Order: sequence, then structure tokens, then C-alpha cells
Amino acid sequence: MELKDYQQTVLKTLDDYLDTLRTQQTKAQKIQQANVLETDPDLIRPVPDYPKETWDMMRKAGKLPLARTNIPFSPRIDGIGRAVPSVCFKIPTGGGKTILAAHAVSKIQSRWLQRNHGFVLWIVPNESIYTQTLKALRDRQHPYRQILDRASAGKTKILEKQDGLNSHDVDSQLCVMLLMLQSANRETKESLRLFRDRGNVHGFFPSADDVLLHAELLDQIPNLDVYGDSANIGAVIKESLGNVLRLTQPVVVLDEGHKGYSKLALQTLYGFNPSFVLELTATPVDRTSDTPPMYSNWLVDVRGTDLDKEDMVKLPINVTVRGGDDWRVCLRESVERLNVLQHQAEHLRAESARYIRPICLVQVERTGKDQRDGLRVHAEDAKDYLLSLGISQEQIAIKTSEKNELNQPENLDLFSPTNQVRFIITKQALQEGWDCSFAYVLCSLTPVSSSGAMTQLVGRILRQPDATKTTIPALDECYVFCFHSKTGEVVDAIRKGLEQDGMADLVASIRDAGGEGGSGNIGRTIMPREKFLKTKIYLPKVLWIDADKVRDLEYETDILYRIDWSEINLEGLAATLPKAVQAATTQVVRIGLEDDPNSKDFIQSETVKAEEVDADFDPAYVTRAIVDVVTNPWIARSLVGKVLADLEKLQLSAIDWAAMTSVMIESLRARLSKERDRLAEVVFLREVQAGRIQFRLRTDKNNWRMPNNIPTQRQPDSPLLQRGDGKVVEHSFFDPVYRDDLNGYEQKVATYLDSEKALKWWHRNVAKSQSGYGLQGWQKHKIYPDFIFALSHQDGHERFMVLETKGDHLNNPDTAYKKKLLEVCTDAFQLETLQSAGELELLDDDGVKVRCALIFESTWQTDLAKLIEDTVDVAQ
Repeated sequence: MELKDYQQTVLKTLDDYLDTLRTQQTKAQKIQQANVLETDPDLIRPVPDYPKETWDMMRKAGKLPLARTNIPFSPRIDGIGRAVPSVCFKIPTGGGKTILAAHAVSKIQSRWLQRNHGFVLWIVPNESIYTQTLKALRDRQHPYRQILDRASAGKTKILEKQDGLNSHDVDSQLCVMLLMLQSANRETKESLRLFRDRGNVHGFFPSADDVLLHAELLDQIPNLDVYGDSANIGAVIKESLGNVLRLTQPVVVLDEGHKGYSKLALQTLYGFNPSFVLELTATPVDRTSDTPPMYSNWLVDVRGTDLDKEDMVKLPINVTVRGGDDWRVCLRESVERLNVLQHQAEHLRAESARYIRPICLVQVERTGKDQRDGLRVHAEDAKDYLLSLGISQEQIAIKTSEKNELNQPENLDLFSPTNQVRFIITKQALQEGWDCSFAYVLCSLTPVSSSGAMTQLVGRILRQPDATKTTIPALDECYVFCFHSKTGEVVDAIRKGLEQDGMADLVASIRDAGGEGGSGNIGRTIMPREKFLKTKIYLPKVLWIDADKVRDLEYETDILYRIDWSEINLEGLAATLPKAVQAATTQVVRIGLEDDPNSKDFIQSETVKAEEVDADFDPAYVTRAIVDVVTNPWIARSLVGKVLADLEKLQLSAIDWAAMTSVMIESLRARLSKERDRLAEVVFLREVQAGRIQFRLRTDKNNWRMPNNIPTQRQPDSPLLQRGDGKVVEHSFFDPVYRDDLNGYEQKVATYLDSEKALKWWHRNVAKSQSGYGLQGWQKHKIYPDFIFALSHQDGHERFMVLETKGDHLNNPDTAYKKKLLEVCTDAFQLETLQSAGELELLDDDGVKVRCALIFESTWQTDLAKLIEDTVDVAQ
């Protein structure tokens, strides 16, 4: 599964954090060891808090979220007083928290703990998410499991809390145990099965009669539960799962981490003596009432706009608020909208074979068997009316606490083409853990002011099917129909829903679709400055030219399709694979009675043999693991064959082949991704040279046009962006510009531009698929430059700059790609000079030039000044 750009950035930040953490821990350990040997008390040095030192270094390097600039680091201490690294991934609902968690576990194991075995405690908030996560992790074909398998060299063991556990498992495998939050979050933890003595954990603790070893272990880990008094010799450690966790120091993944912030939950969680805690949540929690306050340590802050940029959400949200007293009108309009979407979906399938079946969620006031009073809208009322409109019984499913028709065998897989469900009637049963991206329409038949359920249901219609736009606008948006409510109340409910899903920055994407009962405004828009109101700005797009047909460049159709996969270079890959990968083993142990009647030990155990697992190497499995990179399975299989041919020359045994499967997949995917991008670049540059890919202003409609307005979630009294001289910026194309809409680096660039004498106007580009300016290159995702601005040239013509700004820590292959694409676009730019009446009202002669560039934070001012100087120079 290919990661999105923002997901790669999240993991890159985690890499930086773990590398810094490792360095700081090593320094702390050296000081601690020196203190042990030091005889002079005056020379004893304080041991630094390495998690805090790491956090301070990340902050100084500008690698932490700007939204938390003024929030101090919040330390975490385990059950015996040791510092615990604890970070939070703030990721919106639908942003791929689980796949990021799997990758994070892999990186924590390799970069921090530097091992491929150990214990991971994966805590989830409810039964629904527990079931989904367990199913995915146990499926060896699922990307989550494959990530963990690569981290453990194929030795991953998925556990539930009642499963048996042996110390050998933890020493030789990556044991991942799923646990419900409630299992470790009750008032009387002694009553929990987790903390009870049990007979299926073996090899972790001394035998019951060896009191000295028990005392020695308690001296090292004093918070173990015992029989007796732990302060006295004779105490016996309980063989409980809770004690196993305290002993093994697990990596803890806390899904929906904000739900684990009660005092008892935190006390229990860190009482497990974790080696690392990763929180995943859309809405982190700070306990400011505590003394000292406990803050969530945000390592990353992924916004709703990041998901929108990657085409993962349906936007805008079209809201229709209907007045009157008849709820049937609202429901009928929802049916009509769904029918339109169904028609569009059928057209999409005919054109591309992509299957989408739009679904409408109908929210009602009552669901109980005895609550159908005729006064409030009941689930059965809604169902009866849908039936009267010609909707078939099979297309309607009721999902309530009492009745769940989604559990019927024919309804289990909502994504299946054989599934007929188009309407799901509920009150508030579709909350966390329910996920179906086919949900497009929310019809709320309840008063918004009296129901919080709509807040949770909004997030259920936001996810884009396959996280890919359809190119059909109606199928790339979502719809809300409300009955007998005020528009302001509806918007407030949607805003709360977006905030709960970590996407408060998308509030401006709510669009009023018209209605009779509305009042108030939905969102705010910012208009161009008065002097630009009649100005039309056009910029070139990257286009594909085929005879007289002109369209936007498409990565899959125009680039990926034309790659010559026979030119993939896999030479030397086999030689780089480690040959000494530890194979999985199985042990045979014989347990019987001691022959000697005088022996104190009546039971004896004998290891009969320990042998490697007789596993087979499966080329088909390797092929399936790379088909998302090489999309043709036949070609993928032939590439695997090339590597196998090289490996055969190394004369490896069958066991060696089986053991190295996971490392082969990881290495092969990395090489193929690099080679795919290399060959895609060859195709792109070749087609530019041939004129089939063009970057030029045209006299037809194939240009990007500056929008007539831009949305904002800021209030009119929000702080405005000011220059260093104290003046509010005065040369932005749109006015006003709010300070909080730009990060610190962008504020510096914007205010510098605003003070430039040659500048005519500047615009902070919004990375949105519908209104933002994007450049398609030879990699899948578009580049959305940060700034567009115009300069006055000495020859009287306009000079347009398209500028991407990058922090120094983002100087990676992705940044190098963006830099090169911008350079290619600059070199390829031409202004079409056909003698025809066109749209180019501002850019109407061949003196116009467009230049694209990328600058880094450490040298931004020097580089920007040089770019401006070169651009306005008459010699250019």
C-alpha cells in the first residue's frame, strides 16, 4: 500500500525523533555509568531527562507542530520512576491511523529498540475497532500485517488477552496483543482478569519456591503484583498478564488516545512500564487541571486539508436545510439526490469499471419497538415512506441497538457489487469504527438542536471511495439534508463533527445548497482587493496534447502506462539481501515424572529437539506484495523471477529462501519504487521534448484561473498578517490575510514579498484539488506550490513566480523531485500565440514569463532575493 505524502512526512518526522531520542539516551546512559564509578560526590552529574532533551532539540529544529509552539513538553514516568518516551500522532478520522501505527511500530522496533522481537500492546477503544483491527492483523495478506511481518522478519504473533504466552515467544517473535481500553481502565483493577494469576503465561518468573530470585526480581521491578508483602523476602510474584507486561516493557499503541486520559487509565497504562507509548487520535486531550498539567506531546499535526489534498475526503459538504412541517419532503429530496448519484456512479462504472454504490444515511428520532407514537420520526416510519417511493426492501437496512440488519449475511460487505443496501436508517448507532466510503448523503430527520448524533454521523459521509477522486464532481462531494432546523444550528453541528474528527480546518468547505428554513451564513469568503476585482489571472497547467485534444496530464494514463518495465534495473539486488536471517523455529518438549523417588522435583521437562520450521518460499506471495508498485501482475512476476535467478547462483538452502521472504519484499519494493519513478521521469521528459506534454498558457480554456474568492474559517477579528514595519500586508491578491493561515516560515516569505518594490501582487496557494493551483509531474501526486506572485519587469511585461517553500529537514528525495519538476516546468513554459480571440485578458502578449522554483528555509531570504533579481532583470 503506497503511502500518501502527508503519511510519508509523518514517518520522516518519527525517524528524526527516534534517531535524536537514541542519541540523547546514549548520552544519558554514559553519564549514569560515569556516576556509578565516580567516588567524589561533588563530581556527580545530574542524569538528563533524555525524552525532554529530545523534544527540545526537535522544537529547536522546527520539526514540531507550529500549533503547539507554546505548549511545554509533558514528561511521562513508568511504574518504577523511569522516563518513558511518549508521542502523539494527531491524525483526522480517516487519515490512516492504523497503517501509520503499523509503520511506527516497525520503526520503533528497528531505530529505537534495535530488535525485531518483543511485545507490543495495542489498545483500542471499543468492540467495533477491536474486531476490525484484529481481523486485519491476523490476515497475512493485509497491508497492516505485512508491515509487521517485514519488521519481525516474518515472525509476528497476534494475541488476545486470554491467549497463552511463553517467554520464548517474546524473545523470538514480535508479539502483538490487542486489548480493549476498558480492560485496563476500571476502578478495581484487582478484579480484572489482566491482573489475576493465570496458568497460561510461562517462563517469565522464577519458580514459586525460589524466594531469593523473586526478591531479586522485585528489587529490579518493584511494581510487580505479589502474594504477600513485597517489602519482605518470601513474597511471590503473581504469574499474571499484567506482570508480564511490566516485565517485558512493551511498546504501547493507544488508538483513540484521547479516551485514555483519565487518571486511572494513565496510571494503569504507564504502570505497565512501557518502553514507548504512541498515541493516535484526531482530538488530543490536555489535562490542564492537574498539577503540574499533563499535555499531549504532539509529534505531528495532520490537518483535514492534508487529507483533502490527497483526495481522501469528499468536499465540499453540500447542506440543504428544509423548513415546513413535513419530514417526508426532506427524505424525498435525499432519495432524489441519491438517484442522481447512482446514475453518475453507473456512468463511472461504464467508463472505467470502477464500482461505487452511493448510500444514504437516514437519521431518525426514535427506534424502539414501543416508541412509535406518530409524533416523532421513527425508523419504521422512514422505512415505510421509502417503500412507498419505490425503494425495495433489500435496499433498506435498519441499524439500531435493538435491530441490526447490516449483520445479515447478504449485507455484511457493503462494498460488494452484490450488496443491494442503499439506505441505512439509524439514530446514533453508526459511530466510531463504522466505515463505508460509499456513504454520500446524510438525511437528518431530527431537530439538530436536540441531538448530538448528527455530529458523529457527519464524519461517516466524508471519506472518498478508494481515496481517489472520480473526476465526476457530484461523486467527489457529499450531501446533508436537514428537516425543520436553522442553518446556523446545522453548520454548528457539522463544525463540531469535523472538530471531533480532527478536521476543524475544513469548516469553510461547508456549502449552502439552498433551502427554505435556513438562516445565517455558512462559512466566510475572502474577496480580491478592490484593484484586482476585475482582474483575471491565468496560469499554465501541465497538459497532455493528443492531436486536437487537450486535457490535464493524468499520471496513470499518460505516464505509468508508457513505462517500459523491461528497463527496470534489479542488478545487484540479490547480493544486497542479508543471508543470515534467523529462521522460525519450533520446539518439542517432553514433560513427565522424575524417575528418582527421592528427588524433590516430581515433574521433569526435557527438550527433545528444536528444529527450524519447514516453511516454503512462495514467489506468488512476493508478487502480490509488489503489485501496487508494478501494477501488471505478469510483469511483477517476471521481475521477481529475475531476483530469484540471481539468488539461485548463491546456492541457498530452502530454509534460507523461506526465512528471507520478508526482507526480499522490503528491498524489492524499495528498488522497484525508485526504478518506477526513474523510468516515469524518462517518459515525462521524452513527452515534453515531443510536445505531447506542455506547460504553456493557451487561448482556449485549458488554463488555471485564479478563483473569484477563497474560503476562510477565521473570524473577522482574528489577527492579521503584519510586516516587520508593523503594517498589515497590502499587496496580497486577496484581502484580508490572517496570520494563522500561514505557518512561521510562510509568514516570513509573505511579508518579505509584500515589502518588495517590484512586486505587483502575491497569493498564498491553497492546496485543494478544486481551487488550488497544482502541477502534475511524473509521480502520482500533484505539487501544490505555496506562493504565486507577479513582478513588474523593466520591459513592462509581467513576470510570474510559482514558489515552493521547504524546511531544511524536508530535504529528501521527494523534495528533490519537486525541485526538478519546477525546473522542468520553467524550461518548458511557452505562451501560445495563436491569432484567435481568447481569455488571456491580463497575459495577452509574448512578453509574459512564468518561472517555478523551490527554496529552503535556511537560505530562503538569499535565494528569494536572487530569484526576484533574476526575474525582473531586463536581460532575462
